[in-house]
Amino acid sequence: MSSRTGLWIIGAAAGAALAVAGVAASQGLGPVDQRQAIMKHVGQEMKEGAAFTSAATPFDPAKVHAAMDGVAEDANRLKSLYPAGSGADPKTAADPKIWQNKADFDKRLSELASLAAAAGRTTSTDAYRPAFSAVGATCKSCHDIYRKKKTA
Repeated sequence: MSSRTGLWIIGAAAGAALAVAGVAASQGLGPVDQRQAIMKHVGQEMKEGAAFTSAATPFDPAKVHAAMDGVAEDANRLKSLYPAGSGADPKTAADPKIWQNKADFDKRLSELASLAAAAGRTTSTDAYRPAFSAVGATCKSCHDIYRKKKTA
């Protein structure tokens, strides 16, 4: 892949991340709707990134970089979308523990951003696989603590 193609892919991914945030903000969506849109975007980026953990999919540094940079940007953007009182919205899956321990919650989002950025800088499947696993484990740890448990 040429460096020009790689730059296009990175630019497209960054544009998509900004579009998610921009659309949410321009439509006057509240913090719950905005963070749900961003979380959905993170899920898409993680799905795209997961493909490169297998030897069956040739490692593409530009696509990995784009997906993981998107996760990092989204993690940083999420910090401002948990203002006091937004946990009362019935649509939210955010557990009240977020506001009881906001410093830990924000720290976990920062860790997610750092791990995703590091995963995006890997240059092979062998290096990427454990880096991506750490990103996923951080997502899971936060969800385990700070996301309401689904009821049947």
